[in-house]
Order: sequence, then C-alpha cells, then structure tokens
Amino acid sequence: MAEVVRDVGLPGAGAAEGPVVADLLADLREVCERLATCVRLGHLLDAFLFAAGAVQIVEDHLQRDPLSLRRSAKYLGGPAALPLSAAAAVVGVAGRGPATRRALAWCAGAAAVRDLLADAVVGDPPDEESLRRLRHRTGLLLDGLDGLPAAVDGEVLRLPACFRGHGLLPADAVRLAADYAPSVEGREVLVLGVRTSGSYLGPLVAAALRASGSRARAASTRPGQPLLPADARALAEVLAGGGAAAVVDDPPNTGGSLRDSAQLLEAHGAPAEAITLLVPLFGEAAPSALSAYRRVELPFRRWAVHALLEPDSVAKVLASLWGEAVSAVERVDGAGRDGGGGRHHLTRVLQAELGSGRRRRVVVSGAGVGYLGRYSLAVAAAVPRHVATTYGFRDGLVYREWLPGAARVPAARVADAADYARYVADRAAAMPAVRDRAAGLAGREPAWEQASRLLQRGYGRFGVGLRLPLLDPAARRLLRSPRPSVVDGATGLDTWFRVDGALRKVRADDLAFGNLDHACYDAVYDLAGVDPGSADGAFVDALRAAHPSDPERFLLYELVHLQDSFTGWSRDRRASARAVQRYLAGILPAPEPSAGPLCALDIDGVLESLAYGFPVITPTAVLALRALAHHGFRPVPVTGRSLEEVRDRCATLGLAGGVAEYGSVVHDQARGVSVQVVGDADRALLDRLRAALSRAPGTRIDEDYRYSVRAYRTGDGWGPVPAEALEGALASLGEDRRRLRVVPGRYQTDVVAAAVDKGRGLRALVELLGRAEDSAPAVRFAVGDTGSDLPMFAVAEQAWAPANADDAVRGSGVTVLRQAYAAGVDAAVARVLGHRPGGCPACRPARHRAGTRLLLTILDAPRAGRAGLPAATLRLAAELAARRHPGR
Repeated sequence: MAEVVRDVGLPGAGAAEGPVVADLLADLREVCERLATCVRLGHLLDAFLFAAGAVQIVEDHLQRDPLSLRRSAKYLGGPAALPLSAAAAVVGVAGRGPATRRALAWCAGAAAVRDLLADAVVGDPPDEESLRRLRHRTGLLLDGLDGLPAAVDGEVLRLPACFRGHGLLPADAVRLAADYAPSVEGREVLVLGVRTSGSYLGPLVAAALRASGSRARAASTRPGQPLLPADARALAEVLAGGGAAAVVDDPPNTGGSLRDSAQLLEAHGAPAEAITLLVPLFGEAAPSALSAYRRVELPFRRWAVHALLEPDSVAKVLASLWGEAVSAVERVDGAGRDGGGGRHHLTRVLQAELGSGRRRRVVVSGAGVGYLGRYSLAVAAAVPRHVATTYGFRDGLVYREWLPGAARVPAARVADAADYARYVADRAAAMPAVRDRAAGLAGREPAWEQASRLLQRGYGRFGVGLRLPLLDPAARRLLRSPRPSVVDGATGLDTWFRVDGALRKVRADDLAFGNLDHACYDAVYDLAGVDPGSADGAFVDALRAAHPSDPERFLLYELVHLQDSFTGWSRDRRASARAVQRYLAGILPAPEPSAGPLCALDIDGVLESLAYGFPVITPTAVLALRALAHHGFRPVPVTGRSLEEVRDRCATLGLAGGVAEYGSVVHDQARGVSVQVVGDADRALLDRLRAALSRAPGTRIDEDYRYSVRAYRTGDGWGPVPAEALEGALASLGEDRRRLRVVPGRYQTDVVAAAVDKGRGLRALVELLGRAEDSAPAVRFAVGDTGSDLPMFAVAEQAWAPANADDAVRGSGVTVLRQAYAAGVDAAVARVLGHRPGGCPACRPARHRAGTRLLLTILDAPRAGRAGLPAATLRLAAELAARRHPGR
C-alpha cells in the first residue's frame, strides 16, 4: 500500500498507477464496475473514490426531489420557499416500500466497502485475506444492482470539488483528524460529511480517527435534507454513549452549509458543545457564520500540496518523468498564475537545472486526486499536438511544458479561426461520450440549465414558473448534441498561445468536471467559448464556417459563457448584446441600405430592452428594421448609447448609420466615417467632468463614451451615480457647469453638452448620409419614449411613442401607441407601410426550422413589455406543443 499512500500526498515513496478516465461523470453501474476493477488490480485509492461515489449516488437518490419542489423553492425564494422545502422533505421520505428498503440495504453494504477502503488508504496496507473479502463484497454490490430501482441505476455521480477542483488531498483529511483527535480521546465520534465533498472527506477523517485508536463512524447529509434513517440511528447511539459529532465539508465560502449541518445535528439531540466543525480554509479565518461552534481549522498554508511543491520533491518527480538527473529546482515568480487559496488549484512555474547543465521551465498544477486528476493524462493523450506537452502526473499534480506569457494570443484573428475549430473537432473525435449525461443533470446547473435560467428573464415574473414546464424542455431541445463528446469548457482566448507559429492550448483539462463547470457534451460549446460575443464579426463567421453548427446552439452557448457563474448576470453586457444581434441578423437578414428617407428610432425602451440583464433587440424589432429596408427606407438608431455601440449595431444589423451619445456624434457605416457634433470646448469640459467623477467615491466611468459622460455607481448591479458625487464633480467646473446637461437614467447617469440634442444630431446625420432621392422627406418618421427624444420628433415628418413612453413625451402631444416597446415599433412601421412588417412578399422572411422558430419565440417574449407576457407564454407553449420531435 505504500504506492497508494504516496499517490495521495501521504508519507511514502513511489507512485501508483491507476485508471485514466476520459469522462469523469458516470452512472451507478459504471461506478461499481470501475470500483470492482480497481479492487481487483489493487488500486485502492481509486477504489475508495469510486466506492464513496457509489454511496453518494444512492444517498442522493434516497433523498431525491421528484417533484422539483426544492428547485422551485430555490428559484422562487421568499415566503414560498419554506412551504415548498417542507413539502419536499415530506415527499422525500414518503412511500418507503420494498424498493426503498432494498436501496437502503445496498447503500449500507456499499458504505461498509467504502469504509474498509478508507482504512486501507490512511492506515496499514490490507493483507491478502482482507483483499479477498473486499473483492467478495464488491462482487455482491455488483450483483445487487439488479435489485435496485431502475431510476437509481441511471443516476449520475456528483464529483467532489475538494479532490477535483480545490487542491485538497487525503493527507489533509488525516491532518484534520489528527488535530481533532485529542479533544475526543476515549469517546466515539460520528463524522458527518456534507455532500458531495463530505461523502469523501468524512469517511477519510473517520478512518484516520480509527487509525489513531478512536472509535468513529461516517455519515453524510445534503444541506436542506433530513438525516437518513440509518444515520439518525447511528447519531443517537453515539450520543447515548457520551460520544461527539464532527462535521466536515469543502472550504467554506459563507459557511452556511456547515452551520446548517451542525444545526441539523442539534435538531437530532446533539448538544452544541459536542459538535466540532472540521474546516479546511482557503485563507486563514473561518466565516463568521461558524462562530457559534467549536472548530478545528486547516488554513491553506498547511495544506499538504505545499510540501509536494517544495523544490526537493519536485526535483525527484521530474527526474523520474524525464529519466535524467535534476540537480536543482527553483520557483520562478511572475512567470504564470500561482492560484491556490481559492476555488481553483495551486499552480507554480518552476525552473529545473538538469545534470547536463541545461535549464527547463515547467508548470506544476493541481489536477485532482487519483483518477480525478489522471483525467489530465486522458486529455493530453487525446489532443497532443494542440496542447502544451504533459510530462506526467504524480501525487495529485500534473507536470507540463511552460509557455512564455509573451506568446499568449492577444486577440481573435480571422486567420486563426480554422485552428481553433480544428482543436474543437479533434478533441470531439478523440473523446467521444457514450451519451449526453448533462441532459439528465437538472438542478446541477449544466449548460442547458444555465441557458434556461437566462431565457427565463425575458418572461419577467412569469419566468420562474415557466422554467420547469416550458423553458427547461425548450433549452434541452435547442441544445441537443447529435454527437456527444467530452468538452474542454475553457477555450477562451486567454488559454491560447502561439508557439513557433502554431496555436497551443493550456488549461485543456482544468474546467470540465470542476466545481465551476457547467456540464455539457457538445463540441459547439467549446467553439462558442473562444471569443463569445466577439467584436469581430468576420472572425465569428470564419469560426462557424470552419466548424458548422446550427446557430441556436452557438448563440445560447455564447450567452452561457458570458454569464457570471454566481450571479447569473452577463459579465460583458455589450458582448451578450452583440451575440443576439448577430444571431438575429443572420436569421432575418436585411438588404443593403438604399438612398430612401431616414426612419429615426431610439434604442433603449424602443428597439431594445434590458429584460435579459443586457441590451437585447427582439425579433419583432429586427423584422421591423428589415421591412423598412426592403421598402426603400433607411432605419437609423438615434440614441444616447456610445459611438462604439452604434457602430456595432450598424455593422451587424445592416443599418446606414446612426446618432450616438444624445446627438454628440454621428456615424456613416458605408464610408466608415464618424463626425463629431459637440464642440471642442464642450468636449474638453466633459473630459474635465469625467476626470472629476473618476476620483469621486462610489462611481465608475464608462470609457466607451468619448463625446459625453456615462457613469455608474460602484458595487453590485447598475445604477445612477450618487447625487452627492455628481454634484461635487459638477461644482468643480464652476460656472462652466451651465454648458452641460444631466440626463438621469434608471441604470446610469449621463451628462452631455447642453448645445447638442438628438434633433441636432439627426440633422447632422441627414447631411452626412445624404438626403433621400426625389422629394421624399429627409426623415419619414421617428419613434422614441423619453424627453430626450422630443428634439428628434421635431425633425421627423411623423412621430410616435410606444405605450411605455414617459410623462414628458405624453405631455408633448405626440401620438402614443397602444403597444409598448418593440411592439410599438411594429405598430408604427405598419402605419407607414400599410401592413405589418413581414406581411407582404417583399419583406416576408423565409420559413425557418423548428429550432429557429422556437428560439425566436423565446427571444421575442419582451417585445411588448409586461403586458405582453401572458401572450408570449401562450406562444411558447403552442410552439413546444406543435413540434414534440422537431427536426434539426
């Protein structure tokens, strides 16, 4: 057993071989088959990992949420959450018939095998008789699978973040046990692991306590769940004998899971003074939520991985991997990410001096324990010509070739698109999956569920209730992969280097199956992740041409990549907006701009809304723009948004030009010319204000606005600048402040030169683009929703406002339509054309595939604002019902 012990960072020598698994997710039968193989071959660490996984699968099945009541409670929150959670607990324990009793008995047998293997990992190696009994018990588990409910056989393993993504090793569980043992000497202990990581850490801590002479049992709990009956009985027995309880889990963020698990023990009769929290830490201090309980803490600086990264240890491993003496190893500071101390692995760049006198740099990174870490070898073998050279795997660490930071790819290039696509295709071919396991991972935030979570925002308050019956099925249908494979998950530009003229990939094994992974088995997910929402439309076209796929999958995966994993909001709102614009422009292409009259359209609240958390144009709005273009008009945006954003929309949507920053600058797309309208002196004054606001506490500046000033409050979310900060910055300008005008907004504060407005900007755009042919009016009509649009209305022959218009517009005498947002644009265009957009052969779009129609229906949900959501819900239900099995 010395080899196995060394493989997990415990004292010893050598390095054990073990299974190399390409797809770390597995169902119960696969896990048990791998368990039996590892026991037969003597790979006892991996056998323990598989046994712990088998127990976790069945325990979670026994506490399943078949009616999705806990998911609904999580989505709804507030007063509805408590009764839903209580109902879930009742449903979870109901109907304990013969099948459930068989599952409980099987789980008890699996737990016994797991505990024997835990003893073998942390204690003395088992003798031959013990190994024979282990093989016999494992065989019984395999035989017993046929007696389990069919549903449990298909349940998919949850991977332990502690041993896959965080850098903990079994040695750390042993250290926690050693620090805890003196306080419970002579007492029996129940070690409660918080699933999922606790399913692995708990048995190892209990085994380490037994190895030190204490009596210890292992149990587990899932936050928000009651104890399983056997675990409740075990706790009662331990407490009746004067014993104690310990709780162990991943390094905490808020500490809520550990605290709630301790409170669960108290609810079962454990006195608070008998409970100890065993807490590995990313830093030095535990969260305040844990202050009520006694703790044994393991700060990051004491984790076992640090000893493995000492120069002497690394030198021995490198000598073994390279087959050449290594005389010295030293750390290279500033040569790459150090990591560690957070929810990712520790990474070091080291320089080795070989016996021959040569020097080589190597990157040493945490990869995971046992087979969880050997996944890095599977990736290296699958795509060797695309990734940095992998030298080997030892003790939870992977050793790789170092690539210099100067070789990192700085930006997307059209010329590289085929190389990115080739990596995606080669990886998919070399790492095929038996099936798309992500499709069955509801509640575990796979990529399709993240997409559904995003799409629900378009339905406002209705969205929460629509997730389970409509949006989840729609997302699964749209993101169905015809050829499932094991994806990379981290293909962004920051993971690519150019070495000797060829692209090389790093972190190819880092995110997939990690604690921040959104499970997916579709190679298009990797393709979309290269530069999601790219500012370079030609690059996206080249990328998609090199690896064709349906545009719906590509768009939704782009949006998933752009989502913040914790908040669910877009990390780059402009990139998300570009992705949707590009998709809709491809589905509903517009003709080249004509020389006809201009049609002036505001963007925010008219063409676009923030329903999805970023500016998004709806299919209804794009169809209206397209219809105008087909009938000889030139629709142009007249907006407060930045010049760069106007350029984006003109380039993507085929618009002739536009007015940006409240009339401060205008743009001609065909000639690529932008003309400043605001005076130089006023622009210099705006620069002074921008500088003053940038120094004000609680504010941040949007640097894309160069002809006006846009600022936000700092902190979570988006909002206008604090009033005192704005007033202080304006006051610093003295009397010159009168030359500026503040435009307050719900999400920001804008300041523009008082001498410019949208009307002046629109006149400047007319001159820049050229007047319409013959005697047609220069601006046929305008649509806007705020007081800032009034000067624009004065330039147009006709003007309308959508139903969401503000009081300033309503009081101006302009016609306010019954329809809001993009539906209002649709109505205005219908009045001009004499028919609804798309209602005649000239502007009618081509018929779309079922998947395209489904996504267009979803994206169009915010077209009429809140009042239109009931109808939008009915349209979605009808679209899903019409095509139960759509062709792709």
